[in-house]
Formats: sequence, structure tokens, C-alpha cells
Amino acid sequence: MSLRFLIPAFALLLIAGSAEAQVGADLNISPKRVVFGPGERSATVYIFNQGDSEATYTVETVDRIMMADGQIVAAADRPEIAVNSAGDLVQYTPRRITLQPRESQAIRVRARPGAAAGEYRTHLTVTALPSEDTGFTVQQATQPGGGEVSLQVVALFSVSIPVIVRDGPADTRAAIENPTIVQEGEARLLSLDLVRLGASSVYGDVEILSGQGADAKIITAVRGVAVYPEVARRTMVAALPAGIGAGQILTVIYRDDDAHKGEVLAMTTLVAP
Repeated sequence: MSLRFLIPAFALLLIAGSAEAQVGADLNISPKRVVFGPGERSATVYIFNQGDSEATYTVETVDRIMMADGQIVAAADRPEIAVNSAGDLVQYTPRRITLQPRESQAIRVRARPGAAAGEYRTHLTVTALPSEDTGFTVQQATQPGGGEVSLQVVALFSVSIPVIVRDGPADTRAAIENPTIVQEGEARLLSLDLVRLGASSVYGDVEILSGQGADAKIITAVRGVAVYPEVARRTMVAALPAGIGAGQILTVIYRDDDAHKGEVLAMTTLVAP
């Protein structure tokens, strides 16, 4: 008998069968991040089952790190990169939840101070589990013929949000460097580096405006862009709307949506080629 083997990936479950399915794509979570400032020790996170059937979820904290291109990966996969973990500082309940369709559940999150002043971070991760009837039976799995047993891959949908614990004032300073407009096919893209200058992470919105000064108008924006302490800078790309002509002045603003909401963290201008 020959066997076809599949190598499992993160957040994938291997089940006997031959097709591919996804579990939990109707999972939603709010808010998208939790920040505990000095003296703040409790918060509530809500998860929603927006699907049409009952769903069960596990809740855990996982340390994750940011890469220079903005990707978030498990810290266990990059042990050479240090992260100031809040895993031991954060408590949460419940850790397993079953929700009926359109039902929500509150997760209570508490934090305690770290051993030293600074910023600590982990990621609250909610993962949908497959139902008991997901996949093939043993008889179905051995039916393909040719003496083969096949496997079904069921992707487990997972959502993570950062949980940040700050002991002491936030040092949120930033700069914008290397703004460049590039052409990819018919699309024009703005590439730039967001540089973290302070000790704390920064988080905010990148606004792109046509013109400069009081007459500038927002033409597009990228919301919720962070630079975490394990990286000094990250590169981001934003699609520009059609109609940006050569010689047009663009203003780029990185506006805080964290410790000092609305404050301009960084600003630069460039001329479209």
C-alpha cells in the first residue's frame, strides 16, 4: 500500500480525506489591539461567531515578532530575534468557548506590571476548532483506490491581536524615510520606510495627501500600521489612486492612533515623477 503524505503547516490540521476545507472563517474579534498603560490592568475582548453553525474556539497567548517587511511571525520560528514578552504578565479567561450562530462572548484580560519599566507584548490568539464530523470516516479515507490512503487538509482559521503592557510613559517617536513612487503594471505604488525613533512601539495611520499645507487633501490612507520594538524600521507600500500626474506634490503623514491619538508622528513630502 502506498501513502501520500502531507506536511502540516502552522494552523493546519491534517484529517483523512482528499479535499481541502476551512474551519472558522466567520470568526471576528474586537478590539483589534489591547494596550495597558501605567495603572491600567483590565480589559475586555469580544469574539463573534458570524457563521451559520455552532463553533468552538481556543484562546491562548502566543509571542510573535515583526519582520522588516511588516510580516508578523511566531517568535518560536525566529529565536535569534529578542522580544520583550508579556506572556507571563497577561491572564485571560475563558480559554475555550463554544458559540452558537451570531453569538458573542467576552474574554476578560488582566495584566500585572513587569519586573522593569518598559514595553512588553504578546498576542492573544483565538483559533476555531473543527467539529467532530469534519473530514472523512476511515472507510471513506480508504476508498480512493489503487491501494492509497489520502489526507484532507483542514485549515484552522486563527485571529491574533497584540496585547501590550507598558510600565512608564510611552516613548512614541517616528520618522518617514525613502518615500518612492514605483510603477507596477498599471498601478502606481508609494513605498516608504516607517522608522521607530523611541523605545516604545508606534501605531497609527499613514495618510497620503495631494498638495501640502492647509490646502492638502487626503487621497488615500492605510490604517493601523505599527512598528514594534524588535525592528527599527519597516517598509510599507500603499496603492495610489489614478490621476497622480508628474510633478504633483504629495504629503505623507504618519498620525498616532495609540498613546497620543491624532498627533502627527512624522511627515514628509515628495514630487510624483
